[in-house]
Amino acid sequence: MKLASLIFIMTALVMIVFLVYISGDSDEVSKLSNDFLLGKLNLNQKIGQLFIIGFEGKELTEDIKTTIKELHPGGVLLLGWNIEDRGQLLKLVEGLQQIALQDTGIPMFIAVDQEGGEINRIDFIQEKTAQNAIENPETALQVGYKRSIELKQFGISLNFAPILDNAELGDFIYNRSFNKEQENVGDLAKNLVLGQKNTGIFTAIKHFPGYGSILFNPEEKLAIKENTPPVDLFKQAISAKPEMVMTANVIYKDIDANFPFTFSKKGIDFLKTELGNDILVVSDDLDQNSLLNKYDLEDIVSMPVESGVDVLVFSGWRLPAKDGVNALKKALENGRISEDRINQSALRIIKLKLGIK
Repeated sequence: MKLASLIFIMTALVMIVFLVYISGDSDEVSKLSNDFLLGKLNLNQKIGQLFIIGFEGKELTEDIKTTIKELHPGGVLLLGWNIEDRGQLLKLVEGLQQIALQDTGIPMFIAVDQEGGEINRIDFIQEKTAQNAIENPETALQVGYKRSIELKQFGISLNFAPILDNAELGDFIYNRSFNKEQENVGDLAKNLVLGQKNTGIFTAIKHFPGYGSILFNPEEKLAIKENTPPVDLFKQAISAKPEMVMTANVIYKDIDANFPFTFSKKGIDFLKTELGNDILVVSDDLDQNSLLNKYDLEDIVSMPVESGVDVLVFSGWRLPAKDGVNALKKALENGRISEDRINQSALRIIKLKLGIK
């Protein structure tokens, strides 16, 4: 962790302790400490904290540096097109964090989908065990631990895994998920999360409430399901206290027949009822054809925020991430989204990064 980040964290912690000491009013102390954490950021920087963005390229070009400085993203998502070898990845991540710390004093989430099996964004790490190959809770704990140790060596701080969708043979997600033939699946899920947490890697379990019986790629075509699949596996894994849960961009008619789960207040309310209010809610990639072909871009980034989603993933795979961030800025300018709503999620994100309860 760089000096600027350490200074910010220590200053924040000292200020909060001081406020607690001088005031017996815990609510007032909380308000003052929250104001302090957000006070050093302008509105555009707070908007940026809500985004985890992607970009093309393996090197930190001047264009990418400019993009990071202009958008102030709270994190980046590294995909295969960003990763070549160990030295390149280390240099890229270090450069990205340096820009973030100079800009806001707050580190970025450096996120990957390192699931094991079919999906390994960093293919040169050793621990790549597929979820459906894990045989017992002890192995699950070791897989999570070893994988996250390797990720941490490259500066990765957030893993979008494990997958907790209920899947059956033939489902789109089947080979990437646990399956019904495995015993003690709830313990496998919980221990895989615990293994990651033991090294300080943040975890986003996905894709709540679950794909289940979707035979095609829901990133390309909007999936519509009559009924919500069981969420028991998510509820079992939540005891390991993953920091985030990623939502599915799928319509579940029994919850909300009009909008994808990520866009639906009814959906996010259901999630919080099942998993609690402490976990941060992160969208699946919003830069998907299933959404872009049906909704206006301002709706794509605004509706999740309106519904209670904290973190927006915009991969830059189809549209540049700048388009997504600017669309949310437009929603603030026209009064659709309030600054208070941005502050609510930005504060939760910053507190997680800095380890503040």
